[in-house]
Parts: sequence; C-alpha cells; structure tokens
Amino acid sequence: MLSVNQHKGGISFKMILVSEIKRAIKLLRNPEKGLDEFNSLSFEGVVSWYVKMLIFLALATGLFTFLFLLVKAVYLDLFLTADIQYWRMINYSMGRTTSLIFFFLFAGTFILFFISILLRSFFRRLRYTKLLGLAFCSLTPVLLFGWIPVSLFPLFIWSLFLFIVGLGRWAGSAHIETGSIKQRN
Repeated sequence: MLSVNQHKGGISFKMILVSEIKRAIKLLRNPEKGLDEFNSLSFEGVVSWYVKMLIFLALATGLFTFLFLLVKAVYLDLFLTADIQYWRMINYSMGRTTSLIFFFLFAGTFILFFISILLRSFFRRLRYTKLLGLAFCSLTPVLLFGWIPVSLFPLFIWSLFLFIVGLGRWAGSAHIETGSIKQRN
C-alpha cells in the first residue's frame, strides 16, 4: 500500500513522486513481484499511478529539453562564436518544450487508449480494465526513462517484454465470480 507522509498539514508532492518512482523501479527490478503488486491494486489505483508518472515524464522531458537547448546555445556562443539571440532562442525552446510536454500527454492518453482497443480484440479472455491496467504498468520503462533524448525503441521493447510477462501473470487472476462487485468492464 502506498504510504504518504504528511508535511505541515499537507501532502508533499516530492514524497508522492518519490514513492511512485520507487514503485516503478521495484517493478523493473523484479517484474513478477512488481506486476503482482500492481495486480492487487484497484484499477483506479493503477490509473492514478500512471497519470502521476505520465505527468512526471512530460515535465521531466520538457525541463531536460529546455536545459539542453539552453546549454547548447551557450556552448555555440562561447566556443564557436555563433551569434545567438537569446530571447528568440528562449522563445523557440519554450515552444519546443511545450509541444513535447503536450505530445507526451497526448500519446500517453489518447494513443494508448486506441492501442488498448486494438489489443482488446486479441486478448478477449482478459477483462478490459485488467488489459488497460497491464498496458499502464508495462509502459514503466518509457515513463521512467523516456525523458532521455535517445531512441525510445529499446524502451518500447522492454515494455513489450513486461506486457508479455504480465499477460502470463494477470490472465490467471482474471476469474471473478458472477454477480461480484468487482465484475465491471
């Protein structure tokens, strides 16, 4: 269960973020145990974790991109004597950063939703909420390391591996008694 410490009457965003990142690292360190932990959560709990991590990824990507472009401009100005107009460069960097943030949020919600609809046609035995929860959990490598400006292809391969492992683990726990409150699609 997620434990969040109180900080002077409020919940610290840093504490929540650190605990969610620790949960994601635990999943990557030992996929079977991590997937079992996520499988024991409610669908709302998995969605909550995913949204927090998606926002973290989008903001981390935006911040890293902005800082990278700023350092690159300073380097070009100092060592290659390029004439940099810093206000225009900052304007360009902010535009690019904002577009990356919105792209990751868009890809993490709408594109994943359409992919899950396609996956639903192949995995009929698994309830849709479980399939969507598994898709959220399997994207952990992308959510943790997607801000690093390298190819995302290896991260998606890792995510595919987690999805396949999760299918084997979650498919056996998909049986819910008829009439149970947990029977929802």
